[in-house]
Amino acid sequence: MTEALQLAAIDKLGERGVNIEDIFHGTKAFLVDKYHDEINVDALNQAIKRVLHKDEVADIILTAIYLDEQAPIMPDSEPLKPRLQRDANGHNVDEILAIGITQQFSAAATVHYGLLDDLKPGLIGEINDRTDSVNVYLDDILAALISSAAMTYLEILGGNQY
Repeated sequence: MTEALQLAAIDKLGERGVNIEDIFHGTKAFLVDKYHDEINVDALNQAIKRVLHKDEVADIILTAIYLDEQAPIMPDSEPLKPRLQRDANGHNVDEILAIGITQQFSAAATVHYGLLDDLKPGLIGEINDRTDSVNVYLDDILAALISSAAMTYLEILGGNQY
């Protein structure tokens, strides 16, 4: 079940327009911008695989995407529906789920997630700004995956020396 769950999460990300290559490029851009380093491609791929191949991460990805997908089809009587459709201030469940990913890797991953969530670079911002679908959770999940992969990458290389 473990591998099937992880693959289901990766597939669901793909269905929503986020693939492993997007995570790779987002993480690489973050690392280069933040640390001005050459990137070891093998280590970065290993880091992304380590992040995506945890059941706890897969559970959060699947839960978050499910909530995004359900928002448009919720009955109008559901009080959560309008909050999700406009990504209401005060609805911080998206951040809480994303932090649930980052805390599995490091406090630094959580801090960097906050930065990415605030700045919304690249695909994170594109997802956030889409109007053709509800993506309250997806942009946060992507930011959490990128920050977690970045800190895992530094760990693989022997720790953050900066």
